[in-house]
Amino acid sequence: MGVQGFQEYIEKHCPTAVVPVELQKLARGSLVGGGRQRPPQSPLRLLVDAENCLHRLYGGFYTDWVSGGQWNHMLGYLAALAKACFNGNIELLVCFNGAMEKGRLHEWVKRQVNERQTAQQIVSHIQNKGTPPPKVWFLPPVCMVHCIRLALLRFHIGVVQSIEDHHLEVISLCRENGFHGLVAYDSDYALCNIPYYFSAHALKLSRNGKSLTTSQYLMHEVAKQLDLNPKRFAIFASLLGGLVTTYCLMKTWLPFTGVSWVQSIH
Repeated sequence: MGVQGFQEYIEKHCPTAVVPVELQKLARGSLVGGGRQRPPQSPLRLLVDAENCLHRLYGGFYTDWVSGGQWNHMLGYLAALAKACFNGNIELLVCFNGAMEKGRLHEWVKRQVNERQTAQQIVSHIQNKGTPPPKVWFLPPVCMVHCIRLALLRFHIGVVQSIEDHHLEVISLCRENGFHGLVAYDSDYALCNIPYYFSAHALKLSRNGKSLTTSQYLMHEVAKQLDLNPKRFAIFASLLGGLVTTYCLMKTWLPFTGVSWVQSIH
């Protein structure tokens, strides 16, 4: 399976660990996920990994892209999302990937190859049939990251950017700044035992703009099905192999060895 296949494994083989949630309902209560308390009237603070959520922030597949329809649709969707979060007492912070991670270069190359193949399929489909391409072939615009960042700032949604290692910085930001949950879609986050982990791919705003839903991953249920102690996900991840998991493993086990943790600055 490998570490990158763990997210798909959860959805296919651990159905009881993937539960639908309405974020406004979580925000109205004082409890989050497994029982973490929030002060009364305080917002539900969620960190969003933009790299996993660009398609949803963009508004998804849309066919009317003539005469500015593409830009207008994105702005309309993000305006509705910002309004739903404001009315629902939800505070979002969106983290964009600004890191040049040489260790993940092969992943970038693979994505570029897949996108090129998709582009060729789209062109061939339009030439042969003269109709819009199927929804599954949706290919995001190249400048989408910059456009979404500007639009989020316009609607007063917080934006930050990673610098050196995107995944580690997202994990640290979530744990060290009082966020109640992470909205993302990556095996590294699942295996690093994020307390309240929500699906970026399942994030959906209702047509009337009043209901913001997604799926929550219950990692204790995943651990139960794997017959694994939840505190040992880092060890399990190291056996699968991955870039972030070695860091998580060391952070988990070094305190028990008496060895001091020194983070490399190179």
